[in-house]
Amino acid sequence: MAACHRGEVRRRHGGLALVLLGVAAGTCLPAPVAGQGTARPSAVADTGDPLTAALDAEDRGDRQAAAVAYRRALRDGSPGSGDRVAIALLGLERVWAELGWRDSIAPVVGELLQVRPADPVARSVQLRALFALERPADAELAYLAWRRAAPPADPAPFREYARQLLERGRPLGADSVLAEAGRVLGGSAALAAEAAQLHVALGRWPSAASAYRQTLEVDPYLEAAAQFALQRAPAAARDSVRMALLAPPRSRPARRVLASLELAWGQPRRGWNALAPLAGDDSVSATWREFAERAELAEAWLVARDVWQALADHGGMDKATEGPAPGREALVREARMRGAEAALRGGDPAGALLLVRAAGGGAADSTRRLLIPLEVEALGGLGRVEEAQRLVDGLGAALDDDLRRLLARPLVTAYLQRGDVRRARAVLEGTDLQDDDETVGWLALYEGDLDVARQRLVRAIAPRPEVVDALGVLARVRGADARGLGAAFLALARRDSAQAAARFEALADSVDEGAAPAVLALAARLRGAKGEPLWTRIRDRHPASPEGAEALLALARARRAAGDVPPAIAHLESLILDHPDSALLPQARRLLEELRGRRPPA
Repeated sequence: MAACHRGEVRRRHGGLALVLLGVAAGTCLPAPVAGQGTARPSAVADTGDPLTAALDAEDRGDRQAAAVAYRRALRDGSPGSGDRVAIALLGLERVWAELGWRDSIAPVVGELLQVRPADPVARSVQLRALFALERPADAELAYLAWRRAAPPADPAPFREYARQLLERGRPLGADSVLAEAGRVLGGSAALAAEAAQLHVALGRWPSAASAYRQTLEVDPYLEAAAQFALQRAPAAARDSVRMALLAPPRSRPARRVLASLELAWGQPRRGWNALAPLAGDDSVSATWREFAERAELAEAWLVARDVWQALADHGGMDKATEGPAPGREALVREARMRGAEAALRGGDPAGALLLVRAAGGGAADSTRRLLIPLEVEALGGLGRVEEAQRLVDGLGAALDDDLRRLLARPLVTAYLQRGDVRRARAVLEGTDLQDDDETVGWLALYEGDLDVARQRLVRAIAPRPEVVDALGVLARVRGADARGLGAAFLALARRDSAQAAARFEALADSVDEGAAPAVLALAARLRGAKGEPLWTRIRDRHPASPEGAEALLALARARRAAGDVPPAIAHLESLILDHPDSALLPQARRLLEELRGRRPPA
């Protein structure tokens, strides 16, 4: 068993908080071992404070000396020295467990309970020891004795016993204990955390969400535990979890948990909807900022854009004066800049342009230099490439080499979206983009120079998915010139997916037999739900190609979406049998098991 770490542990008992140097109850669980007759540790010099000597010995790794000192500290303890007794007892439990003498703690606790019958730490250690020794009947008797000795309204016996039962896979026993606690204590909120764990173990997801919500109002540090537990809720139970966490009155901890759950469930928009109504104070701003950054990591760009916009709107006003808040201008400008970047990545150049120009109002020159590339990119995305060029030309002497380098890429992108490869090349002149493999490779591909395109794109740093797709086609198309293929990729750069799909489909009849399934697959992906005929064509004409497995999986998904299960199963079985080395095999097996009723949908 791994040794427990010493640390500062807070335990609540009877409304009092004790800060103990030891391990949290339940982290160091003794396990039964045979034999108590192992040689006892050497003695420790009987000078100074035994508790300090024990802690020092444990820090040095001398567990035998630490055990002797902890034992002496227990003997020397008085009825009023609760903190010292608790520290010594937890330390003794820890070092004996590390030495393999886990069964030795039970008689020591029994002696201590004769003097301190209601001591919560001693009672907890006793329960752990008895369970570890596989003596559940004695553990139940110890629990009942603790209840008799404890004050009538003390939830500690119920909490610790239920926790031990849950840890040992006995949720029904824990359910009975907590139900009795509800009757005796009148539904005490002190046991909400244990009740939440119990409901999760039994699959009672609405009750688990309600119990975690109640717990978080008292112990917000359990937020991560609540998120981890509730994240496992099946899709059919998630609406009930949402209702429990969103129920009035509005609870910020509960909504924070729900927002994290929605991100994990692939619903970032719903996560932001849970956080947006919260009152606008500084702590909520921190919550919003954290969620925006997590949305960016999840590539939920438009959600991130909205959160940054909300942060800018909230952070720039002082409620007392209803004017700009002193010292917050930099935070507002940062939120708008990050919102603009998220908008651009999410395909919203109009929203990005508004945010960039709002951030630029009254900004210093250094900030304007950072905003101009975003503004150029937004104008290019809107098709206003002449306006973007005028903005660059109007910089005059401010357009130094560093800024020219920053502006080259968005200007090139803007001209390519216009389909003007010649002007895009002109922008490259005199910038370091002339040496950028990916940029030069794309331009060569658009112009039909496949040899240069292959040489440069294959050297691209951290190639993006579209680069991988292009290389997959280039590796199988023979010949040095293919303007039709370049025109198809240029249409894709112009974001004209319909024309790009049509061009790729037309190319399938003119390129080599080995390249035909690759261009057909590109066209099918671009057409989305309307690509089923193209996938069928790949399956029928090119079954052994690398795209053959992808075609079968796509057809199976299309048939499942249409409610036509038998053909979907047939496609998946063909994939598994005919393409045993395909990387798509795990997805196919999971979908096949789902369709056969062996596994619920992911």
